[in-house]
Amino acid sequence: MESPLKKNWIKEIHIGPRQILFGLEMDDVRLTDLVLSCITRQCRTDGQARLHNVLEELTTENKLQAFDMLQLIFGFVHELKVGFYHDNQPMTAPETKKALINDPGTDIRIILNKQVPASLFQAVQQVFQSMNPPLAENRDQHAFAFAVLNRIRQWHTDLQTWYARSLADEYPGGGRIRELLALTALLLENQTAHALLTNCYSQRVPLAAAAHDLQKITDFYTKDLAFWDQVKQALPGFRENLGDIEKNPEDAAAYHELTEIFTASDPFDRISKARDLFNTVSTCHQQIEALKLEACRQQAREQIDSLIRELTPQLSAHPIDPDTQNAILLTLRRTRKKISGLPDIAQVNQVCRDIIDLTLDQVAELTGIDLDI
Repeated sequence: MESPLKKNWIKEIHIGPRQILFGLEMDDVRLTDLVLSCITRQCRTDGQARLHNVLEELTTENKLQAFDMLQLIFGFVHELKVGFYHDNQPMTAPETKKALINDPGTDIRIILNKQVPASLFQAVQQVFQSMNPPLAENRDQHAFAFAVLNRIRQWHTDLQTWYARSLADEYPGGGRIRELLALTALLLENQTAHALLTNCYSQRVPLAAAAHDLQKITDFYTKDLAFWDQVKQALPGFRENLGDIEKNPEDAAAYHELTEIFTASDPFDRISKARDLFNTVSTCHQQIEALKLEACRQQAREQIDSLIRELTPQLSAHPIDPDTQNAILLTLRRTRKKISGLPDIAQVNQVCRDIIDLTLDQVAELTGIDLDI
């Protein structure tokens, strides 16, 4: 943002008691209320007010002079109504003036100087230092509150993402995520340091629980979705083989506990257990599928063998070129061999049906006989 300030203006800023500003259309009380309300409004929505944003609003919307407003704000600092910060570190009025002289575009922040009681501040620090990752201890209430604000903002953004995914893809935790979003929204309603720390203190018990639950939910949505999708895709196949799975008590117990976890509203503490159960049921399922596939292959081979036995005398009984007869039978035998290497039941059935239909069509064309196989 281009700074509305000029270096020569900044050099003229008086540091000390607030000066009376002459030539303004409003009185000192109204002007003070206007400037403080502008700063307060921005602090409520962003935790801190940017000096340049405050000056831009006052000069654009209220037709006030940037120099006069800057001088007024420096007066508020002397009166301890507000304070200056840069890079989340407090700055004195002389330090701020020097920084602006060096670079009028310096991103100076303004905070409201109202502080919470030390005991309340300590309790809030303990809550956030017990989290993972913990917030570093900071004796400066405003700096610590800004770190808290950034943490809660990130939670709120992440929760909105996870909630949308829970609705779109039917992932678990939607109800708890909705509760956590309500909590973060409540804490973000007023983002001044005093209000934020006060609200965090009043919500310290649900806040500590929220941090614990949010870590579990975040781990799930960032690390476990691929596994969850794998379970979701596999369960219909498991259900098809449930009768065979339940023949083994261990496999049956694993299947039922896995489905219980998968349908739970809060499965996050049991994901590791679900992985073990899934491996157990998958192994059983694969063994059942392997047996079903081999049985299907054997059935297909027997169908082709039966067709060969029936075709051989039929072909010999008609004046068909021997090479043509051998080609038909050779194709059947090659297909019979090919079936042993097909990877799934659908392919086995399709290949078997195709070769039988093709062969019957060839025989009907050569002999005029319609075999019913």
